[in-house]
Amino acid sequence: MKHSIFLRTRIDALYKNITLWMMLFCCITSFHAYSKCLYMVTAGGGHTFWQAITHGAQVAAKQYNYRIISRGTFESINAEAQLSIIEYSKNYNCDGLILAPYNQLVVDQLQQNYFKPIILIDRKPKFSTMHVVKTDDYQAGQLAAKQLLASNTKKFKLGYILTNTQIAHLNERAKGFSDYLMKKQTFEKLETINLGGSVGSARQQIYLKKPILNQADIIYSTNELSSLAINQDLDLPTTIKIGFDCHPLLIEATLNSKMLGFVSQNAFQIGYASASKLIAHIESGKPLNSLYLNANFIDYAFLQKLPVVNCQNIYRYLAQQN
Repeated sequence: MKHSIFLRTRIDALYKNITLWMMLFCCITSFHAYSKCLYMVTAGGGHTFWQAITHGAQVAAKQYNYRIISRGTFESINAEAQLSIIEYSKNYNCDGLILAPYNQLVVDQLQQNYFKPIILIDRKPKFSTMHVVKTDDYQAGQLAAKQLLASNTKKFKLGYILTNTQIAHLNERAKGFSDYLMKKQTFEKLETINLGGSVGSARQQIYLKKPILNQADIIYSTNELSSLAINQDLDLPTTIKIGFDCHPLLIEATLNSKMLGFVSQNAFQIGYASASKLIAHIESGKPLNSLYLNANFIDYAFLQKLPVVNCQNIYRYLAQQN
């Protein structure tokens, strides 16, 4: 009898040990299934834009049992901050990096001391050889010009492009716009104003150029900060204004007919494609390649399609269309 009780006790203990080890094994394998990660470093400004990019990357990563760890700088002009974030990211030991680099310095530093796969998003320095998923910025500029001509058939005497001439992808947005309009011979004079890389410098330059901007038939802004500046700092009831990137104030201006509209990037698709490409490269050795996505023009008619008019729903709508 005592032997039977002793045997039953040993069996129960063995069963509990087996159960414990099975639970531990399940935890380990479950953790392993989700332990792979990609680190994403975004740029400053356009927070809704970066949220949509991150969400797209998260959706793609989840399909492959990866996770996205995303961090960003407060402003997009701080290369040192980006490099510090990337250096800290090494603590996570992720399998690859998705990066929106500020400038060539960032990618040069990474090529020297970062030894895992990298794909760029949203922008690519002029001399970088890394692959990128981004908007076709030249096409985006052309799109803005086409929408302008579709809305107005008169010949313009004076127009201005507000941009930062030191940033490659903004130059492409400006070039696409000016090339298309010059080809159509719709301008007597089209000039570019360099606004620099910060909100402060943009507003200062607009203030200094206000007398001539007040005479403009058309103003085209190539990024969010200059688009906001022309709506906040210039009272131009007869000037046609075209912005770039989504922001609540640009939506409000479009709905109130204070601007023709703005060019929007397909943020979700940028994030989704970048994560998908990088994971395919990590998992199967598939070569990385670049992808350039078409932009979309958001005007009054487009905004009427949305149940609730905000940037999140604009990005959600664009994601469903592609």
